[in-house]
Amino acid sequence: MLCEKYSPNTLNGIVGNRNATDRLMEFGMAVHSGKKVMPMILYGPSGVGKTAAVHALAYSNNFELLELNASDYRDVTHLGKVLLPASRSRGLFSSTILIFLDEIDELSGKFDAGAEKVILELVKSSRQPVIFAANDFWSMKISFLRNLVDRVEFKKPAVSDVQKVLANIASREGGGISAETVDAIARRSNGDIRGAINDLEAMTGAVPELFENLGVRDRKVEVFGVLDKIFSSGNFDISRNAVMKSDLDMEMLMNWIDENVTKRYPASRDIAEAYSKLAVASKFLEKASRTGYYGYLRYANILLSSGVSLSNSGSLTMLRQYSFPSNIRYLSSTKKERSSLAAIAEKLGPMLHTNKRRIIESYLPLLGIMFSEIATRSGEGAMESVAARYGISEGETEFILDRYGRKVR
Repeated sequence: MLCEKYSPNTLNGIVGNRNATDRLMEFGMAVHSGKKVMPMILYGPSGVGKTAAVHALAYSNNFELLELNASDYRDVTHLGKVLLPASRSRGLFSSTILIFLDEIDELSGKFDAGAEKVILELVKSSRQPVIFAANDFWSMKISFLRNLVDRVEFKKPAVSDVQKVLANIASREGGGISAETVDAIARRSNGDIRGAINDLEAMTGAVPELFENLGVRDRKVEVFGVLDKIFSSGNFDISRNAVMKSDLDMEMLMNWIDENVTKRYPASRDIAEAYSKLAVASKFLEKASRTGYYGYLRYANILLSSGVSLSNSGSLTMLRQYSFPSNIRYLSSTKKERSSLAAIAEKLGPMLHTNKRRIIESYLPLLGIMFSEIATRSGEGAMESVAARYGISEGETEFILDRYGRKVR
């Protein structure tokens, strides 16, 4: 993915957070000099560069990186066996192991009490540097850490900074993305650089009309991040919370999941199970829309998040990138055509005494054949006279002939 391909190797490559990166540079120099450093927590909105900054710090200082995230906190036994020995030993390729616990505010007090004890022991006894990352430093879930860490805030970068990053990537990729699209993605990014890069990737090679489907990015976790947690976590709470935290339209998210299930789950049985959950979720979405009782959305939410996540038996494919939903791509590319069909059907409705859908499916194909036959046998003038009786314009007549009949020249 582009956000990984263009992840910076040095802290100077992190845009819009100079104060934060300066603090990390000082942290790295202190570690190199052999000083005992206080654990650090990086906090701020999703996508502003916290994880990328830690990776850059490790790479540029030749630290061996041990990274854990929310899905690792559930297995307390494994967590203790990995974290604590690493914090007291030398690395395999470097004398320094940088221990990085991402998404630390995803801890749940009810389920992760054991993890909390391990993390507290790590903070108090580690001989290796430790960095945490969180979206919300003031979350009650990590209140036990507040007085034990040095906090560093990451802020949303300016639109101009995001534009520069996207323009550089677009230029190097040569994907035919216009400067106008780059600027539009940057403006709607709300400072989420990772999300903006993902949007740029989604738009590469796509028709411009698809841009309206991306919506305005003002959410904690954008669509690729939500999909990662659904497909990769295998955990009820993580996948459900990812959907609840996002502002994605549920039907739109269902389309993304539908398109990408077969790219992530290689086992046929897992794919079938995931699609069965999506099918039931679709029924609840339809029921909520039809009845106006939006309590049904709760069930749809759980089925398309946790249901799909738990459908995975353990086998996962991570090499293929996510694809934009093909049905939305199709609808966007045929939007003008569908609007023309709807306009013609609306004109014919009072005359045929039926709904637009039936007119489009049943009557317009017949009308196209009829126009074609009349024009062939009696000439274009006769065809235009008949079309006028139906209130159909010359342009609409041409459209019907192009789609359903034989265009007369």
